Amino acid sequence: MCRYSYPLAYLSIGLLSLCQPLQAAEYNTYQPSVMSDETENTPYIALMLDYVPAADNLYGITIAPYHFDNNYQQWGYYLGYARGRETDITVPEPAQSHRQESLWRLGLSYSFTSDLSFYAGGSAYINTTAYTNNISPRIVDGKPTWEEDKTTQWGAEAGLRYRVTEHLILSAGYNSSTESAVLSIGYAG
Repeated sequence: MCRYSYPLAYLSIGLLSLCQPLQAAEYNTYQPSVMSDETENTPYIALMLDYVPAADNLYGITIAPYHFDNNYQQWGYYLGYARGRETDITVPEPAQSHRQESLWRLGLSYSFTSDLSFYAGGSAYINTTAYTNNISPRIVDGKPTWEEDKTTQWGAEAGLRYRVTEHLILSAGYNSSTESAVLSIGYAG
């Protein structure tokens, strides 16, 4: 026999004993050896603050849940509401008048990756004008009667939403009813 046969045998037995736990983990019968075709996406909800530079600047909030149905993991939906501040309209005294704008948004989103998604939906842009008719009751502390005109402009919107970090999400899109952009920043958790 060769003088190196004993050390070589000990070395090979040592290497085989180190590989045995790795082989056991590789062929573990408790775990399925075939990977499923479905990838599990972690469901999350995005809560975003919106800015819409319409005729008056609108500020609002959007809630957007993602991936709660395992059969439709790439799909989500969103609901948003934005409102502008009340703006006075100049009218002859003693009349008073003001206007206010609001925007409702509802739609679906589709995720291309776990971080990038496309969204599209419908929107209602509501312009409310309130005014007095210069007629007040002839009683003590009589207040003038307010009347209100509402116009609703229906439209659509589309945009992209990007999850920058685990909890930071940015969104940018275009809304046809306001004919302006919709910019959002929010928390995804």
